[in-house]
Amino acid sequence: MFDLANWRNPETLMLNITNGILGIVTVGLIVWICGSAIYEHMAANHKTIAKQ
Repeated sequence: MFDLANWRNPETLMLNITNGILGIVTVGLIVWICGSAIYEHMAANHKTIAKQ
């Protein structure tokens, strides 16, 4: 059976490290996109309130 938790095997070690880095990058990009969307929404909302 293929064991992904075997940290002594260089192939699975590199796979685990790569997956971890890609996971962190993915979460960071999702947070960045959501934060930008919230910022744009707040800026547009503030602009319409200021016009009134």
